[in-house]
Amino acid sequence: MNLKKTLIAAASFLAIVFCVGVLKVEAAPKKMADGQMFDAEYYAANNADVVAVFGTDPNWLYLHYSLCGKAEGRLPYAPGGAAGTTAASSAGFDAAYYAARYPDVAAAMGTDPAMLKMHYDLCGKAEGRFPSAAAELAATGAAGGAALPVAPASGATISSFGSRYAAVEATINLSGTGTGYHAKILLQSGATGAAVSFGIQYDAFARAPYTGKATYLCENVIHNGPGGQNYQWFGTAQLGVPTRIMIVLDNQTGIVDLYVNGAKVGTVGNTYLLGGNLSASVEGCARLDGDTVNAQITNIRFKKPGSNYTSGDSVYFWQCVTRNPGIAATYSGSTPGGWCSSSNITIQGMVVGLNGLDWDSAYANVSGVATYALWL
Repeated sequence: MNLKKTLIAAASFLAIVFCVGVLKVEAAPKKMADGQMFDAEYYAANNADVVAVFGTDPNWLYLHYSLCGKAEGRLPYAPGGAAGTTAASSAGFDAAYYAARYPDVAAAMGTDPAMLKMHYDLCGKAEGRFPSAAAELAATGAAGGAALPVAPASGATISSFGSRYAAVEATINLSGTGTGYHAKILLQSGATGAAVSFGIQYDAFARAPYTGKATYLCENVIHNGPGGQNYQWFGTAQLGVPTRIMIVLDNQTGIVDLYVNGAKVGTVGNTYLLGGNLSASVEGCARLDGDTVNAQITNIRFKKPGSNYTSGDSVYFWQCVTRNPGIAATYSGSTPGGWCSSSNITIQGMVVGLNGLDWDSAYANVSGVATYALWL
């Protein structure tokens, strides 16, 4: 069954469940039968890739948003376009707090209160972000309105953080050929499968304005089911240049700060990282058969949650594996099956054997990975 037939079947199902009638193209949002505000004209004007496949029929556009667009972070209507969403503080949401607390959101979406509220409703809540200072204080147990510890804004290394934080940092030098290649570091919970990764990616087919550029990319994984992954970009990166990358997890709140060469460039939230067998990994991969990657990931260091050893912790080097016969992963400075406080990994080669699939549809078969246990 092709995609359009699949969506036709899904449309019939949604029509029965939600009694979705014929939608008129309007320049203002309309409340759908399931309660969602949606502006078909706005959606078509701002998602040319969707229109190219499904046309401008409002029913098809809303179906795409319901099944795909929402999970992809697409907006159902223009910021400020839905009635009742323009107040700076609504139903416990404080727009001024949200913009200041999450500069990555403000940088990408601006400070319009409706835009920020929309981000929280569609993405932020699932990512573990807080809607207000009161909600953050209540969740973290901070007494008397005391300010939460603030991570250093620049010049940071793992030595900058106390026992409240877990972290992994590494120097990444990435190059490659073809349509896409990537190198990243990662923190993951063994209990929930949730993870946050951050690194450098080149993708000839990335969403505009990142198409054909090397960028700093964060993947925030709540779960591995549909809609459980959120991608955020934090500016352009340089290929072939050693770059220090760091992920820092506040082990009390689930707030994750992202650093490039010691400067914080963004913040995401993932409370599902809290508790249970936290591990760190480094990874390199390429996109398609014939694409190559050369990821030199050096001076990998670690900060365990609850540790006061600010110079970096000794962790158990769990494994170093390859998931494609054309990719090789090698190590130096440490050996799998032993303890290490610093490690170097090289992941290089050409992806083969995907037979028309890519790193989205065959992700488990395109990479080399080294994993370190932070819970031991």
